[in-house]
Amino acid sequence: MKKYAIRWLTILAWYTAFALFVFCMMYLSGPQALYKNYGTPNDWAIDIVTNIIKCTITYYFLIYIIFLPIIRIGRIKTTLLKLAELAAFFIVLTAYEYFRAFMIPGGVAERQHLILGNWLFWEVLIGMVVIFVSLAMAINIELRAKAVRQQELEKGKLMAELSAIKYQINPHFLFNSLSFIYTKAVGNNPEVADAVTLLSEIMRYALNQEDDKSGFVALSAEMDHLKNVIQMNQLRYSDRLNIRYWEDVDDAELRVPPLILITLVENAFKHGDLNDPAHPLDIKLEVSKGRLWFYTQNKKKKGLKELSHGIGLANVRQRLQLMYGIRHQFVTREDDLYYAAEININL
Repeated sequence: MKKYAIRWLTILAWYTAFALFVFCMMYLSGPQALYKNYGTPNDWAIDIVTNIIKCTITYYFLIYIIFLPIIRIGRIKTTLLKLAELAAFFIVLTAYEYFRAFMIPGGVAERQHLILGNWLFWEVLIGMVVIFVSLAMAINIELRAKAVRQQELEKGKLMAELSAIKYQINPHFLFNSLSFIYTKAVGNNPEVADAVTLLSEIMRYALNQEDDKSGFVALSAEMDHLKNVIQMNQLRYSDRLNIRYWEDVDDAELRVPPLILITLVENAFKHGDLNDPAHPLDIKLEVSKGRLWFYTQNKKKKGLKELSHGIGLANVRQRLQLMYGIRHQFVTREDDLYYAAEININL
């Protein structure tokens, strides 16, 4: 609520200053200019306040309702919908201006001796100027927001690197030890050897992610990691966990933030009851036409629960907001029996 109030007040302050500046310039030009634009002195205050409120609403609508969603989402369907909303808005606004100009005695058309054709010409011209100004302001707002998000991402990445340095085990020591354990176990206990191989792959991915400069990885790598973690947990519990995994992916090479999907699954392993065949852990992944949907639902565990470690759901929420802004939704729902988490991203 505070964010929206700041937006309204910022536009209101800027346009109030502009309107008062224009009024002062006309005042210095003489009474004839004031009469043409604002009517008699008794009408000045009402006319100025009305125009300030109208233009504040107009600029807010154009910047935050029309142009910023088009810039941030950039999808054809969204753009067409917003352009339709823009056309409808200007039809209503033009009808309102026509009523004020021609239907009210002493309106601007009467004061300036305007005919309908000339009035429409100036309305279209002023409307185009307002649109271009609003578009420029929306672009500037988004560029500044991107700069802030990039700074926060870099800061978060630095903090993560510092935490990794503080807590990490030497990777060479870890993998050499796992290789030694595998060699000892493969001839005597193939199940233990398979578990060591899985653990090695999980740890290798967590410690050596092949992310790009923006901090993204291929979805295929995330999917492999997700399946390895599921299989590792099944080995831990002798395949007694009830898990339903479903995927439908049309492009596995899309770039996604690392370790976000697995966090929801790990949360289900830690806090869910996966021993009830009637209430399995559901894991669903769908990627279609640049849109990613990921969903988990689990029965809630009763009694003592595992302590929660790792990046956590709050970190997931923060990272998604920084990376995607309004192009994503992250929703969690729960009742007495179930807990569900859902991610939607327009990639």
